Amino acid sequence: MLLQYFRKTSGIPRQSGSYGKELGIELFVLDDGWFGDRENDTKALGDWEPNLKKLPEGLKGLAEKINNLGMDFGIWVEPEMISVESELYRKHPDWAMAVPGKLHSEGRNQRVLDLANPEVQEFIIKKMTEVFSSANISYVKWDMNRIFSDVFSPYLPRERQGETAHRYICGLYRVMDELTRAFPKILFEGCASGGNRFDLGILCYFPQIWGSDNTDAICRAAIQEGYSYGYPQSCVGAHVSASPNHQTLRNTPLETRFGVAAFGLLGYEYDLRDLNPSQRNMIKQQISIYKRWRKVLQFGQLYRLVSGNIHEWICVSPDKKYAVGLLLQELMTPNTQAHRFFARGLDTQRQYKFYNIPMNVDVKQFGSLINTVAPIHVKQDSLLHNAIAKRVKMDGESESITASGDLLMHTGVALSPAFSGTGFNEKVRVFPDFASRLYFIEAVE
Repeated sequence: MLLQYFRKTSGIPRQSGSYGKELGIELFVLDDGWFGDRENDTKALGDWEPNLKKLPEGLKGLAEKINNLGMDFGIWVEPEMISVESELYRKHPDWAMAVPGKLHSEGRNQRVLDLANPEVQEFIIKKMTEVFSSANISYVKWDMNRIFSDVFSPYLPRERQGETAHRYICGLYRVMDELTRAFPKILFEGCASGGNRFDLGILCYFPQIWGSDNTDAICRAAIQEGYSYGYPQSCVGAHVSASPNHQTLRNTPLETRFGVAAFGLLGYEYDLRDLNPSQRNMIKQQISIYKRWRKVLQFGQLYRLVSGNIHEWICVSPDKKYAVGLLLQELMTPNTQAHRFFARGLDTQRQYKFYNIPMNVDVKQFGSLINTVAPIHVKQDSLLHNAIAKRVKMDGESESITASGDLLMHTGVALSPAFSGTGFNEKVRVFPDFASRLYFIEAVE
């Protein structure tokens, strides 16, 4: 499944949807800001009525436009939370968890609704039923944007406060049981970041979980490796987001962001209008690759080959005919050109083709080294430098061998040597900080 998230509070630009369809996006997800007086994150959680100034035709009208483009429509909600600045809080302040006589430790400008209270459960079921029935909704992102604190139920007597956390989860399970039975065709994705919801119980209702709001590809490599010890790739949401990354301000190549996210449920968190034609074309190619290989990536056997500064993963299809490998480097170490990629999980007797999809190398990656070959001096990031980079596209390395599964697993593939200070041609692997490669393995019939 592919997602396109759009985060904005002042309406939906038409181009985002049309660009998404052109690139191969299958699902458009409307994020936070579509309801009540939600002009910022201090307001309106709990007021689950569409804001008709932003969505004049409501959710139904927007969903129809997205469906007419050939995409499914999804929506973001955070039903377990409440803003003090909301109509719901003004009517029912006693529905929010709070310790009597104590200052509240606000998190993300919101409080937790008391799901130990059956009235609160009924309210969430009713309001979410109204929302999910109001449009052709195929997907729901059920968010949980803060940790639990001030765990005190106004509904329970003081002598039973020890039951609060347990009764909360029982209440949540009841809510989700009602909603998933009422809407069996909706895919619900839960949130692990705030509520630490990556537990086996909630997976009965949320077969898909958002791994973390930290979408930095280098951080995500470690995060997804950790998840892989207990959970399959088919339930971990993994997105390509903007660079510099919003959490770390790290600049990471688009191919690396894609490579890591591809080993999960791929999505794109982008305003596609902000991308240049080259970036949009690259994303289109990435989505095409993912669609071809997603059964392997989502349902294949994952092997963690190497962890640390170098990450190597491989996913192998159940019939052992297909595999996808990832090589990711965090920080480049000089004079380490040689590298072998060892496969895992293949049929020792089968013959396989091992290959990559060559990429163009941006001349600007070489910085002032351009002056070792240019007939005139080129100042870095000058108009001339940018003009050369726009017109001159250098071919990256091409890997292609045919070998037995036994050889690929025990001898490995000697990859093209990495760049190390001097000399470049199409047989050299440009592999600086945060670089990555995807390798594809297909059985030869």
